[in-house]
Amino acid sequence: MSRRNIIFVFLVLFGMSVLFAYFQSLPSLLQKKPTLLTGKILTRPMELDNFELIDQNNQTFNSESLKGNWTILFFGYTNCPDVCPTTIYKLAEVKNDVNQNLPSKNFNTVLVTLDPDRDTPERLDEYIGYFDESMLGVTGTYKNIQSFSSNLSVFYQRINKDGGYDFNHTASIFVFNQDGSLFATMSPATSVSELRDDFYTILNNF
Repeated sequence: MSRRNIIFVFLVLFGMSVLFAYFQSLPSLLQKKPTLLTGKILTRPMELDNFELIDQNNQTFNSESLKGNWTILFFGYTNCPDVCPTTIYKLAEVKNDVNQNLPSKNFNTVLVTLDPDRDTPERLDEYIGYFDESMLGVTGTYKNIQSFSSNLSVFYQRINKDGGYDFNHTASIFVFNQDGSLFATMSPATSVSELRDDFYTILNNF
């Protein structure tokens, strides 16, 4: 066999081996990131600016508090007539389910109040205790709450009424990864089972 033919055969065999390796890896190349039923996973986790609030135990709640565990956080207030208590209930149900089935994958849940005048640490402790004693209730000064909520593009507006006031506010659920970065957002206007499935998707894949 001539030298030219030997080189030709070698190139053909080399090309076939490259094609074989490519097709073997094709399924993993085409594999997409898991998707959520109730929201979306950010393309790239978002780090937050520094903030400082306090929880119902008068302990500092800041960016370091979000690190080390998955954290599920949302904004609301204890006098909220519908969305807030419903969201707390759903998250408590999901958390109990995860604790039973994935005990090594626990996550923290946090309510950040938009109404610091009425939602003192004592009031938050009492209110949250009706639903989930392990949840954190977080408050602070108006300035610090506004700074933190702006970080997450949370809208809220006080609505005055006879004998009191309410808030219109963003009701999204924010998911932070173990590095303390915003990882995903979810809608609270979904069933417990859908939220549970999404948390399992995140905890089992990341």
